[in-house]
Amino acid sequence: MTEKEALLKKAKKEASKARGATSSKDKLRIKLEAEVDKLQPSVIESSEAIHALNKRVASDERAVAKIEKDKASHGKKLATLQAEIDEYTQQETELQKEYDEVKESESGVGSMTEEQEIQYEKVRDAAAVASAAPRRELQTAVRALESARARAAKVSEEKKELTVRKDDAERSVEELTQRKDTLEKVRESYLFRFCCYFHLRQQISNMSRSHPTQSLEKTQADLASSEAELQALQKSASEYQNKRDAIDTQLDKINNSLRQAKDDRRKDKEEERVLSAISALKRHFPGVKGRLVDLCRPSQNRYNLAVTVAGGKDMDSIVVDTKKTAFDAIKYMRDQRIGTATFLPLDGIQIPSPESTERIRAMAEKDKRYRLAADVIRVDDEYRRAVLYAVGNTVVCDSLDVAREICFSRRGNNAGTSVDDRIKAVSLNGMVISKAGTMTGGTTKDDANRAGRWSEQKLEQMRSKKEKLEVEREELDSLAGRGSGSHTAKAEDLRNTIGNLRNKAQYSKSDLEYTKKKLKEQTALLKSSKKTFANLKTQQEEAEEDITEANQQVEKRRKAVRDIEEEHYAPFREETGIRDLRAYDEAIGKAREDFVKKRTDIREHLAKVSTLLVNNW
Repeated sequence: MTEKEALLKKAKKEASKARGATSSKDKLRIKLEAEVDKLQPSVIESSEAIHALNKRVASDERAVAKIEKDKASHGKKLATLQAEIDEYTQQETELQKEYDEVKESESGVGSMTEEQEIQYEKVRDAAAVASAAPRRELQTAVRALESARARAAKVSEEKKELTVRKDDAERSVEELTQRKDTLEKVRESYLFRFCCYFHLRQQISNMSRSHPTQSLEKTQADLASSEAELQALQKSASEYQNKRDAIDTQLDKINNSLRQAKDDRRKDKEEERVLSAISALKRHFPGVKGRLVDLCRPSQNRYNLAVTVAGGKDMDSIVVDTKKTAFDAIKYMRDQRIGTATFLPLDGIQIPSPESTERIRAMAEKDKRYRLAADVIRVDDEYRRAVLYAVGNTVVCDSLDVAREICFSRRGNNAGTSVDDRIKAVSLNGMVISKAGTMTGGTTKDDANRAGRWSEQKLEQMRSKKEKLEVEREELDSLAGRGSGSHTAKAEDLRNTIGNLRNKAQYSKSDLEYTKKKLKEQTALLKSSKKTFANLKTQQEEAEEDITEANQQVEKRRKAVRDIEEEHYAPFREETGIRDLRAYDEAIGKAREDFVKKRTDIREHLAKVSTLLVNNW
């Protein structure tokens, strides 16, 4: 055997031993792995238990820390609760002391102990329960009495209103009767004058057609008459010339003044039409007074715009004395086709009641920041009603803030304010707050123009005087009979006069028919008013009887309530010695109610705090 073979054999032996050792190690490994696998769940469970224990330890440590912290604050809370109990106990003691002092101060009406006061409340409740039914009957009787009084007041008010209407109807019947009689006489007078003028016209016509051949005596007489007439004409012409020169002198002065005042502005066509129409109406109807804006003016220039806005379009209305004049003027404007206008008849316009006006005036005098618009307007007493109609109860305020305050805050503070009490306010710069609460600002061109009229009123008076002088000059020219054909001019004057008389006679006839119709209506109204007045008088008597009966029922029910209450209160009065329980209620009752309420609140709070204190120990 060779050496290599020996080495190979040796190596194989060693390899066999190694394989045997490896095999045994693998078996041991497999056995150990099996044991490890058996122990793995226990290890996992132990790890989880250890982890849970660690978390619990940490939580317990935090809880211990919190408990230590709560322990520190708990003592403070207990001390706070105890202090609060002591405080409310002291408040109750002081409250009892204050109430005892009130009772001592009112010792003149008597005094009760705590037990007597509790008993008194029970007696009072029992009396209230026992008197509930009679008290309801008393309330029913009181409502019946109030209803009877309301009916009586309503009938009385209707009676007053009907009395006013009846008096107005009686006055209208009397005035219309007088007017009818006057118109019938005037109509006869117009007819008589018409006949006289017609006869004179015939004489003039015959004179113009007479033959020129006359006797000397007649010629001399006619000459003397003609000379006398010539002298009269010359004298009349001289007087006419003097008057005309005087009028021209005045017109020159007025024109110079207007030019110096730079009054070179011309009124627009509408303004000229209105002024012309008013001038024509004044000539035909004496009752036409003029435009309201021309009849009044603000007391100070600073009120110009406010008064203009307050009056509105009524400032351009024409003031007349009666509704009859307004009717005649409207008919005249329609017949002559000179436009339209609004009229304010002084006997027919409605103005605010004096009571509401005085009430607002009294408020304004106290405030001093506003005043009635009617009080800052200067106007003759004759036209005062027209101003009151235009501005009503409007107030002029120093500023818009004042206007808002008196309109809105007043309405908010007085929910039961009647419509009549609502105020329309205008500020000095023209801002308006209406009765309905709407606000309007700014001014129109017409407002500015109307406000400027008062500042130019002096110039307007000069223009008015100028117009009157021009009319007077035209009348002088017309009377002078200038030009040829004096007989023809006189005849034309007569024809114009006769035409006017015919128109007036026709107008008088229409007016008479209208007056008779109105007289018939007012007579029927008066008859109906008298009949209704008698019925209202009967209703008023019945209402007064109902009031008397209702009063008796109220007194009867009131006595029944007093008797029932007396049954409960009498023994208690005897026991306490307090003779007047009502006086005791008035003196002590309110203090007693406040005391009981406050004491109840204190005791409820003490019970709550005491419970918290017990629960926290």
